[in-house]
Amino acid sequence: MDAREEKQYAMTTVLVRFLADNAEAIATSEVAAAEAADVAPAYEQLKTAVGAAPLRTQANTQQAGTARTLLLAALPALLGPLRSVASKAADRTLLAHATLSKTQLNNMKPEELRDVSQDLLAAADARAKDLAPYGLSKPVLAQLRALHAAYAQTVRGTAVLIDQRSQGNQSATDLLAALMQQVYELDKPMDVFRFLNPTLFDGYKRARRVGRTGGSGKGPDAMPGLAPTA
Repeated sequence: MDAREEKQYAMTTVLVRFLADNAEAIATSEVAAAEAADVAPAYEQLKTAVGAAPLRTQANTQQAGTARTLLLAALPALLGPLRSVASKAADRTLLAHATLSKTQLNNMKPEELRDVSQDLLAAADARAKDLAPYGLSKPVLAQLRALHAAYAQTVRGTAVLIDQRSQGNQSATDLLAALMQQVYELDKPMDVFRFLNPTLFDGYKRARRVGRTGGSGKGPDAMPGLAPTA
């Protein structure tokens, strides 16, 4: 699972506690109470599927970010020479692999960047003799492989939050999606508390925004009808 899904899981952990602590106040709305009652069981199913899968620590996150930054900074030094070699040899397959922009690399998911850079390094190893005149000697290629290895080691720990073990016919991924859908359904009747109980509504907003990193508030995690707060 990716970082977004990790944040969703963290948010639901806080939200379930908030709903339990404020059940009496939420009961003012029969519909909101009914929707809220369905959140906890869905969360417990997900929690069982997650098992002992650890959340990322801040240190792991920083380590992954540093390793990714270093790899992304080094890859253009490999891509340029590979494109040149591919062009001279009329190797269209290699040229297609080596024609990647900085934006494309930056937008890759962790697993994708790991695998794409691994393929590029394999291509470089296969053409080491041709790349040597570009300054990409075997020791330099070894340094690039070391950067890739350092990044690859972080992918499993940072990109996988929820264990993909089966939970009946549903994986933990399926259970997370089902839980989030239930939360979205709860968002709608909770809007009434803007007027009935502003304090409760503000607390609900805070719980729903756990793990957010700014932005417009739009997207799959956005609360329907909620305007961004200052």
